[in-house]
Amino acid sequence: LPFLDAIDVSTIDLLLVSHFHIDHAAGVPYLTEKTGFKGRIFMTHATKSVLRVLLSDSIRLAPRGATSADTTGGGFALYDEADLAACMDRIEVIDFHQVVEAAGIKFWCYNAGHVLGAAMFMIDAGGTKLLYTGDYSLEEDRHLMPAEVPRVSPDVLIMECTYGTQKHEARDVREALFVSTIERVVQRGGRVLLPVFALGRAQELLLILEEHWRDRGLELSRVPVYYASKLATRALRVYQTYVNMMNAHVQRQLDVANPFQFNTVQNLARLDELDDSGPCVVLASPGMLQSGVSRQLFERWCSDNRNAVVLAGYAVEGTLAKQLATEPEEITALDGRILKRNCTVVSVSFSAHTDYKQNATFVRATSPGAVILVHGEKHEMNRFKNQLLSDANKWPPEDRPTVSSPENGQKVLVRFPADAKVLLRHGADEKGDQTFFDSNKRQRTASLNKTIDPGVLVVKELQTTFYTDAQLDASTLTVVEIDQTLRLRLSAAAAEGLLSALRRTFYDVKLESAESSLRNDPKLQRLLKLNVCGHVSCLLITDEHAQNHLILNWRAAPVSDVLADAVAYLALHTGKVPTAGLLSTDCCAPSSYPPPEQEEQQQLPDTYSIVFNLVKKTLIDHFGSDLVEVLPNEIDHNPDIKPMIDENEEEAHQNDPVPLLRLRIIHDEASAICTLFDHGAPRFRVDVASDDDALRHRLQRLLTHILAASTPIDVTGRETSTFTFPPDAIKAVSQDN
Repeated sequence: LPFLDAIDVSTIDLLLVSHFHIDHAAGVPYLTEKTGFKGRIFMTHATKSVLRVLLSDSIRLAPRGATSADTTGGGFALYDEADLAACMDRIEVIDFHQVVEAAGIKFWCYNAGHVLGAAMFMIDAGGTKLLYTGDYSLEEDRHLMPAEVPRVSPDVLIMECTYGTQKHEARDVREALFVSTIERVVQRGGRVLLPVFALGRAQELLLILEEHWRDRGLELSRVPVYYASKLATRALRVYQTYVNMMNAHVQRQLDVANPFQFNTVQNLARLDELDDSGPCVVLASPGMLQSGVSRQLFERWCSDNRNAVVLAGYAVEGTLAKQLATEPEEITALDGRILKRNCTVVSVSFSAHTDYKQNATFVRATSPGAVILVHGEKHEMNRFKNQLLSDANKWPPEDRPTVSSPENGQKVLVRFPADAKVLLRHGADEKGDQTFFDSNKRQRTASLNKTIDPGVLVVKELQTTFYTDAQLDASTLTVVEIDQTLRLRLSAAAAEGLLSALRRTFYDVKLESAESSLRNDPKLQRLLKLNVCGHVSCLLITDEHAQNHLILNWRAAPVSDVLADAVAYLALHTGKVPTAGLLSTDCCAPSSYPPPEQEEQQQLPDTYSIVFNLVKKTLIDHFGSDLVEVLPNEIDHNPDIKPMIDENEEEAHQNDPVPLLRLRIIHDEASAICTLFDHGAPRFRVDVASDDDALRHRLQRLLTHILAASTPIDVTGRETSTFTFPPDAIKAVSQDN
């Protein structure tokens, strides 16, 4: 089991299982059924299928009387079949490259080689990526593809370090040594024991032996090959099911026959069925000879010098397989007897773990910012760390990662700098180089030699993506429209002054006809529907209890949102300061609206006296009353006067109406004529003509500010929206209140 006491398992959101081997997955049912773990569990389809077979067999082999409820210390079972079944129901399966979002993160997996269904997981948390390799192999074998190398560079790489700095021999050399050793032993009349795990490398070795026996024909046809495992039939059935996940070698063989339907290999269900009176080859589990059929056969055969043990997998310290690598003269049997070791011991590694060369290649290819080593012996991991750091010093500075080899339970702190700030410039080419630092503090240089196209900057789960206009159609983004509703309760004063306040603030406020269901409601004392600038619909009602309500409805958009906020503010402000909506003398905009009781809005003539007086008064305040003169409304065509009109607008101005107001201003020895034109009530345009450029610019700026402050807001020309208030709008207001 993992060191579960070191963590609070109830805080774990996700459990990602890399493959089905016992040292990686046997604790899953215990975690789900015997602890406070409430998270989700993911693994590949093949991993789930094989794991069910392995763990069910493990429960069957547990000592009799040992149950999951055993607390006496004499039992070994951590869970039973019921726990296993419940655990399997909670497991969710994932395909290679399938992206899953859960617990606020995204993750997906790649093929890891190693064994059928093995996966390495890429986790993306807010743009920070972590890759966990699990057990993996970059070497293609008889049935499995090599591990994929992700194109995405992770910020953190957690990788296995099983073999440390060791290097595997070439595969063809190992296969030749493997089959030649076995053939030599059986030809001298000996027996060959191949300790293997029930699933994984066993299937690879079976394929090699099946092919070699077929190629050698009669020379080996009388030598039986046994697969001593009660799981053999079920295991091969699983492998036959998932042949689509295997490599091209297996796919080609499928055109002729299923490669896992063996002709040479025989299943050995029980050890007492074995006839070992002559030469034979037996594959038996467990792979490290600590117990079981493989240990029994070793103790039976180890004293005969004609026999051999071929160690084809990885062995950990403290196991007999590890001890045999030193070729001891004696071994201690499980019953305590001392046995002579006369048999031949040959180590030919077919372990589907990476060696140092493969690991270093993987690090260089993925270019992580930090490497964390796991799944190895302490001293081997430290040697690997030192060797990798030494080799990395020869790499470019931006490709050199930090490397750590923590002990079990030790925390590793990885620092991530804040995301770089990106400046997008549009409309002009930017030349030259710019230096910046990426998320791993590695210096980069970017060439600014092209124009940034306009587009959309999307932020999702702390990850930012920029889509140009051309990329939007092909992106996963969808366009949605959001209708928003705001309900306010108004005082009587606010209700009375709202329409006047709106019309003196906005250029376009229209009366609209309310829905018939609302107009015919006898409970309503007042009903007024307005549309502000074509963006915000307003429904002002007074209910049977003399309560005043304002309902605003608009389609979410930058302009509409601002207008809705402004309308709401005006309504509340008018309620606090009643005269704000009723007094017309303080408003600079001329009145251009009909009385509220008129259904159709009309543009009525107006003297524009308010604006005229404001302009005149401002100029007198600046220059003095004796220097400001009102002229007749006729244009003076003095050729010495320079009108401030853009040449591109000259043709348009030829159709201007008669000026509304003309003023002459005298300042020092210069003079200017200011002309106020009607651009459609209540909007104006001002032109200033003078032979003194400084005076002309000063007056133009001054009068432009005056008119901007005195003219209602105009947002015409933008897309407008209309809304229909539902019949239950009043009911909703009543419930909210």
